[in-house]
Parts: sequence; C-alpha cells; structure tokens
Amino acid sequence: MRSLTAAVLILIILFLGGCKRKSPWDVNISSVEVTPVEVKRYEKVLFEIDPGNLRQEIDPYIDDYNLFLGEEINTPMGQQQLYDYITDPMIRDLYDDTQQVWSDIDELEEDLTLALRYLKYHFPQYPKPVFYSYISGLDFEHPVKYFEGNLIVGLDMFLGRDYENYEKVGVPAFKRTRFVPDAASVEIIREYGQVLQQNYPMAPETLLDFMVEEGKLLYFMDSMFPDLPDSLKISYTTRQINWAQQNEGHSWSFYVNNELLYDTERQMIQKLTGTGPFTAPFGNESAPRMAVYNGWQIVRSFMERNDDVSLEELFGMTDSREILSQSRYRP
Repeated sequence: MRSLTAAVLILIILFLGGCKRKSPWDVNISSVEVTPVEVKRYEKVLFEIDPGNLRQEIDPYIDDYNLFLGEEINTPMGQQQLYDYITDPMIRDLYDDTQQVWSDIDELEEDLTLALRYLKYHFPQYPKPVFYSYISGLDFEHPVKYFEGNLIVGLDMFLGRDYENYEKVGVPAFKRTRFVPDAASVEIIREYGQVLQQNYPMAPETLLDFMVEEGKLLYFMDSMFPDLPDSLKISYTTRQINWAQQNEGHSWSFYVNNELLYDTERQMIQKLTGTGPFTAPFGNESAPRMAVYNGWQIVRSFMERNDDVSLEELFGMTDSREILSQSRYRP
C-alpha cells in the first residue's frame, strides 16, 4: 500500500513538474481557418523576361503586379525605367544572390499563414493583406512596406547578417541582426502590427508611454508567433537577450531612482528606446532599446494578470500608468 501511494505521489510530482504554464498569448486556433498565403514574386517575373522585348513580355503580368507597374508601364519613360532596373548589374547580382537563399518561399508562406490564423483569432474584422516580394536594391531602412492592404517584402534584405553587400552599402552592424532569413516573416507581420496599432491612436509623451506602446507591439508579436524565441521578436542577438534578462531589474531601478518614467525629455527617451548598438546609459555592452524590453515585460505582466482583456482592447488602452499599476511589475 505504501509502495502504491509513493508511486502515485511520484507521478503527481512528475506531472506537475512537467506542466508548462500556459502563456496568455498561447491561444487555441484549431478552429481558425484562413486561405493559405501566397507571396506574389514580382522579382521572378521581372528577371525571367527578355529585357529586349520588355513591353510584350510584361503584358500578361500587368494586372497581377499593377501595384508596381501602374499606368507608367504604358509610357516610354516608364518602360525605360523598368528596363534600366532589370538590366542594372547590381540589381541583377542581388537577384541572383536572393535566389540562392530564396529559391522557394514555402516556409515563409507557411509561417505567414500560421501568423494570419492568430491574427484572425485576435482581430477577426481585419482583412487579410496581399503579400508581394521584390528586390529592393538594399533598402535597409524599409525592408518591408505596407501600402493600401499590401505587404511588400524586399527579399534581398533577408540574406543573412554576414551578407557582404550589407556592409558595402553602409548597413550598420547592429541593424543586420534583423536581416536573417528566419526574421522575414517576423518583420512582415511586425509591419502589419504597426499598421493595426495606428487604428488605436495614442500620442506618447512620457518615457513610460513610449515603453508601453512599444511593449504592446512586442506583445502583438508574442500573439502572432507564440513559439518564436524572444530574440527574434525584438531583434536581439543571443548575447543581447541574455543581457536584457539579467539586467531587467537593474534597468528598472535606474528609471525609478532617476525619476525618468514620467519624464518627457525626448533626448533621454531616445537614448533609452531608440535603435542603436546598445542603450547608452547602461554602457557599450548593454542590449539596445532596453526601456522597450522593460515595456514589453510590463505589458506581458499586465496581460497575464488581466486575461479578460483582449489584444484588441489592449491596443485601445491609452493610460500607461494604469497598465503599469495593474501589471504589478516588479522585476
């Protein structure tokens, strides 16, 4: 009898120890269906036609790619600009290099389809965007663009952080973390998240306002990609995410002790939330945008304690002090 009781206790302990606490963003989407994503590959159309017979060969694709071609394709100037683009040696080299990494985009389309199922769960009334890819000419400031329901990704900006042409055109080393193939779907959905967030306008003034607004967007990324590592969501290296986790409490004490949470001085806010290789007040070895990381944890804590608040309702909340208070955030 004692052996049986001991065995049962061991099973209970093992069960409880093996149970992973369900995160508030890990929702059940088994009943949510969307049409599988198809990314329309504008670059493959362009670089597989004969430039010498451009107008005739592009004709079957004009309707599908009117977003890029417009009415200008019917003018001599528009045709000349397109000819110059597809015969530019640098652009053609970029296309060839992109094909080495993105010969097919099945995995990208699967990742986007899964993200859209989560999107439909949280924002059922928002329409599914149309997805396009193209060669951006190394537009590292805008690797993904949104325009009137269309999400456009420059695949040449997701060739790996060590891709030699990034350094040649002056892409800062700290920005190259974003430009790995695994980050393509993340950056595409992040762009759409920013668009959605604009439908719930807030004019941030204090450091805490900026922290919470950025935290909402990162929580949106949690909700769209619940199984992805945090480093991909916030564009950190492994070293940076480790630093952020280890110094979360120290950074929070810095804001509180220096009375910065309700400060409106933009220069300091920029130092703590702006993009860069590190967060200046915390030294050269620190993770960048550290106040954004803290804001993310505030929002996570708030949502965990308020599981009746939907993601859409979170976006609509404008009182950052109330979110902080209800989060009971104590790193």
